[in-house]
Amino acid sequence: MTKIKHMLENRSRQAFRDLALQARQSRCGEVLEMVENVVQSQARGHETRITICRPDRLNALNRDVAQGVMAAIQVAEADPECRVIVFTGAGEQAFCAGGDLKAGADGGPFVQDPADPEHFAGKLFDTIQACRKPTIARVNGVAVGAGAGIICACDLAVMADHAKIGTPEVKVGLFPMTIIPPMMRVLPRRRLMEMFITGVPLTADEALRYDLVNYVTDDIARLDDKVAELVAQIAAQSPSAIRLGKYACHAMEDMTYPQQMRFAEILLPRVAQTEDAREGFAAFMAKRKPEWTGR
Repeated sequence: MTKIKHMLENRSRQAFRDLALQARQSRCGEVLEMVENVVQSQARGHETRITICRPDRLNALNRDVAQGVMAAIQVAEADPECRVIVFTGAGEQAFCAGGDLKAGADGGPFVQDPADPEHFAGKLFDTIQACRKPTIARVNGVAVGAGAGIICACDLAVMADHAKIGTPEVKVGLFPMTIIPPMMRVLPRRRLMEMFITGVPLTADEALRYDLVNYVTDDIARLDDKVAELVAQIAAQSPSAIRLGKYACHAMEDMTYPQQMRFAEILLPRVAQTEDAREGFAAFMAKRKPEWTGR
């Protein structure tokens, strides 16, 4: 915990990489780190699972949680064995119940550090969105406010059928400003506006119908099975192709169609020159399974 807190202050990429390598040497499926006792990061084969551990507060987001999750993402990104990052909440009741609105809690909407004017929720969404490795939201329970933002910032999402996703801020006289950008990239505008201005959440079936999640399962065991299936499918593919592909998809979102095509034409030769691409072609010709290096 002391190491991660120190690295959060110094933002040292090498320090994160060193910690990841040290952790891998003794991982054996055990918990790697606890950050302020509210975030758990655990290596599971090619998966790194990052869990918000505040079940007594329905895994509500505060500054410690946001910083802990961002630190864990950087460790996972530096870990060569990690192919997929999975986000979830402790227990079966809540994924993340948004910002902590308890009196005096530092997750409240009006708390702002003059030295750090950008809201930590926005930083968290940006960090997840910019992550170079595939991300999956394991939605094990209610997800509201910032919880919905985390889901939309992830690449994929799997949801238990008892869970709901909502933006109830309007009910307490607020509006989910920092959640708008990630959610606008996923949901149709009219459905999104209905959620924002009525505060009525989506059921799991509705979330699936509007492509907010990829899959819905009927119990927690099946939720874990589906997440494991996706992790295995992703881990079998080229890490370098996925990394460059994610970069391209995010970059193209804000381009016109002609700009997208020119960008694709520039990036394609770069992808074709990677070690993974050469290995992929060689394996295809030899009719064998490729051995990816991620380079």
